[in-house]
Amino acid sequence: MRPAAPRRSAARRSSVALAVLVAVLALALVGCTSLPTSGPVVPGRGADHGATRRASDIDARPPLSGASRTEVVAGFLDAMTAWPVQTSVAKQYLTAEAAAGWDPEQETIVYSDSLPVRESAGTVSVRLTAADRLDAVGAWRGAMTTDELTLDFRVSIEDGQYRIADPPDALVVPAGWFRQRHRQVSLYYFDPIAQILVPEPVFVPEGDQLATSLVSGLLAGPPPRARGVVRSFLPSGLTVGLSVPVDDAGVADIALVGEPQAITAQQAELMLAQLAWTLRQDPSVTALRVSIDGTDLPLPGGVSQYSVEAAAVLGPAGPGGGRTLFGVSQGRLVTGSIDGDLVPATGVFGDEGAGLDSVAVALDNQQAAAVDLDGGRVRLARVQRSAAEPAAQTLLSGGRYARPAFDHADRLWVLERRREGAVVWLYDPQDEDVVRAVRVPGITGSRARELVVSRDGTRLVGIVRTPEGDRAVGARVLIGGRGQVQRAGRPFVVREAEGSRVTDLAWSGPIRLGLLTATAPGKLYEVDVVAADGATVGVDVMSTIVTGKVRGLAASPVEDAPMLAVYADQYIDVVRQERHAVDPELTQLDYTG
Repeated sequence: MRPAAPRRSAARRSSVALAVLVAVLALALVGCTSLPTSGPVVPGRGADHGATRRASDIDARPPLSGASRTEVVAGFLDAMTAWPVQTSVAKQYLTAEAAAGWDPEQETIVYSDSLPVRESAGTVSVRLTAADRLDAVGAWRGAMTTDELTLDFRVSIEDGQYRIADPPDALVVPAGWFRQRHRQVSLYYFDPIAQILVPEPVFVPEGDQLATSLVSGLLAGPPPRARGVVRSFLPSGLTVGLSVPVDDAGVADIALVGEPQAITAQQAELMLAQLAWTLRQDPSVTALRVSIDGTDLPLPGGVSQYSVEAAAVLGPAGPGGGRTLFGVSQGRLVTGSIDGDLVPATGVFGDEGAGLDSVAVALDNQQAAAVDLDGGRVRLARVQRSAAEPAAQTLLSGGRYARPAFDHADRLWVLERRREGAVVWLYDPQDEDVVRAVRVPGITGSRARELVVSRDGTRLVGIVRTPEGDRAVGARVLIGGRGQVQRAGRPFVVREAEGSRVTDLAWSGPIRLGLLTATAPGKLYEVDVVAADGATVGVDVMSTIVTGKVRGLAASPVEDAPMLAVYADQYIDVVRQERHAVDPELTQLDYTG
């Protein structure tokens, strides 16, 4: 019944392998096997996180006189791998006109391997077997289509030498090296009504300039796919000076330059919150100071520096603690701490004969939404008994409902499983207590089985059954200026179907999801932690095998909340393997949300 030690499954979860150019290209690369280190988030900064090989040792090589068309293309690809990133050598492989117009900061292409190069009528073609894109901010854009996997380079003669006339506006990055030198972090923005910080995952290079990378990425504004979903209070047009130095005391000195702008005290506090949550991912940073064109940004309370922990109340996990558990035992709502006993709640859902199958509890631990044993009704009631609200309120009935989920604004999301296709229901207490259907592309009308919402309310992820197995599908949620849900955006794949059935899912961090997959139902299960945006390359995916009949996962985006594998008679910390026995038996267990 105890889980095995965690193991890494990045290789299995990603089809991307260490990339090399084929032999024809390699002829031009003898003695120069460096690979690119950075996408366009922060050009020209960073260092190899391996102590034995510094990134500064990697140099681009200019074109050789008399190089063939294929050698010029190979040299161009290799020249983009200079570290720190600089494009002056790469431009030497281009015609003068092409060099003047080339913009490699538009996107990054991360590829796994290439097929033999082809040359025809002055064009050199490089066929990639698989590749993905990052946008200009470093956010994951997904896999390239089959038609996009061939990169064509038109080569012409200039000053007696072959030169590329039409390079793609992108950095082309082999996946193996990308995994080694980049990591996924969050840039923090606000929801439209500035109530909670929303993490937007992007890739930045590892190294000594992490603080500079984080601030530069934040100043670039929300990634394209997050526009309309989040907002930034950092004025547009600002840039980092030379860098963001961090002193020995851990204070980051952020000197911004740009057009002078009037900034209110409230805006300054929101700016500081975004910067603090973004910079706290750099372990060397404990506090920050900000100036704009030489003028210090006023800090709340007149302090000389702003702690990266100061804006904790605005964090993406929302209000409330992260270690309180709620579950269902013998059809009743039970609650307790991880290290304590689970006891029935005093509200109506804790009564004998409550007849519950699954439950979700709001982040303030005040309200619970429960699905009846037969799955045919969703009710809302207080966790603790209240004379003002003695009975449960029926929200939905007559269908087959999955476990509900709350976001930070007490909006309740419920998936109804219908034979003709799933329906997503939303109950918003701020919207006249109306229960309404919300169309979620990729989930509505599908064979969806489960649904979760992020604490910030901007991400939905569902498990959709397909002939190839269960697929995790995500969608962003657009919220209006008054806090009402307007619509859901285009769907994206969080994890492709792999022939198995996903029996549960839960948020295990602000931008990570835990998936429980039945490898051998009733005997062997796999717990995978995956990126919520669907990124595969550059994400350190974790996987753990658990044995026995696992009923579900309990996980939380709160940093210190352990992920639990839930059994009928116990729950086990997946990482530490600490066992907690329970009596009577559990049907379900989870954290708030």
